[in-house]
Amino acid sequence: TSGFGTPRTMVYDPVRGDVYASYPTFASVGLSAIARFRWSGAGWTSSTLSIPGLYDIALASDASVLAATDSSNKVNLIDLASFSVKNSYVSGTGIANVGSYSEVSIAFTKDGKLWVPTGTSLAWHGLGFLDLRTSTFGGASPPCANCFSGPFFAVSGDGSRLMITQSASISPRPPMLYMDLADGKIRTNPIGLTFFYSLTSLSDNGDRFLMGGHTVYDRSFGTVGTVPQPNEGIRAAQLSPDGRRAYVLSYAVEPGTASPPVVQVFDSSAAAGTQLNLPLVGTFTIPDWPGCQVSAYPATCYQPRMRLTPDGNNLLLLGDKNLIIAPIPKA
Repeated sequence: TSGFGTPRTMVYDPVRGDVYASYPTFASVGLSAIARFRWSGAGWTSSTLSIPGLYDIALASDASVLAATDSSNKVNLIDLASFSVKNSYVSGTGIANVGSYSEVSIAFTKDGKLWVPTGTSLAWHGLGFLDLRTSTFGGASPPCANCFSGPFFAVSGDGSRLMITQSASISPRPPMLYMDLADGKIRTNPIGLTFFYSLTSLSDNGDRFLMGGHTVYDRSFGTVGTVPQPNEGIRAAQLSPDGRRAYVLSYAVEPGTASPPVVQVFDSSAAAGTQLNLPLVGTFTIPDWPGCQVSAYPATCYQPRMRLTPDGNNLLLLGDKNLIIAPIPKA
C-alpha cells in the first residue's frame, strides 16, 4: 500500500471479504481514489477506483453499497460487484471537507441514510443526509449550530446508533451529540463529552462506546472503565463487535524502535460503575508496522486504521506501509 498514500477511512465488507480504503489527496500526496483489497487465494491483490476530489467513504450497514463524497458536492454510490460508480447525487447545500484528521466524516445508519457534513464554507458546516430510499437530501433537525470544522461520526455496526462530534475547534467546545434510530432524535450526551477525532468505535448494537481510545461507556453513558495508556502511545483502538473487548495498538514513534507493534486486549464487559480501569486480559504482537514511525508529514501516517471482522476473529490494520490481517489469539 506504500504507493497509495495515507488512508483516511477503512471499511470491511463482510459479505465479500474485501477491504476498502479512501486515499484522498492531501498536500499534493494521495491517489484521490478508493482502493479495494481482495484475497485471491494466494495473497491479497489491490485495485483502485479514481474519484476526483475524493473526501471519504462509508459502507452501508448491510454491505449493500459503498458511498464516497467528493469536492464536487457529490455523493457517489459504488456497486461492490463491479467496483464502479453506479449513481451520483449532487447536494444543493454542498458537501463539506472536514480535513484529514478525523477518521470517519460520513456514516450510514440502518434506515438507509448517509450522514454527511454539509456546506461550502471552509469552517462553518451543517449536518445533513442523503436518504437512499428516496434519493433525496435532507438536513438534521434541529440544525447543527456548532459544526465548525466538523462534524465527525462514529456509528454502531448495525447502524442503529450514531455519535456526532460537532466541533473540536471552537471554545467552549460544544457537546457531543448522539442519535438512536428507535426514535430518530438527535440528543446531547448527558455527561458532558465534547469531541473525538479518531480512536473511537461502538459495538455492533451500540451498547458499548470507546471514545478517543481512552474510556469505554455503556449505552446510558455510564463509565465502564478507562483504558490504561501504553508508554508508546496509542496508534489505533477498536472495540470488538460484541463490545466485550477493547483492542489497543501501540508502537514507538519519533524515534521508532525495532520492537514490533503490540496489541493490548482489555476486558470491557463489566457493568458500568464497578471499576476504574479496564483490566488487561492479553497481549499479542503484530509482525510488521502498518504505518510510519514519525509524526512529520503526513501527520496521520503514524495512526493506522484498525477494524475487526464481524466474527471478532481477525484484526485488520491499514497504514501508509502495509495492510495486515492478524488473527486474534483466543483468550
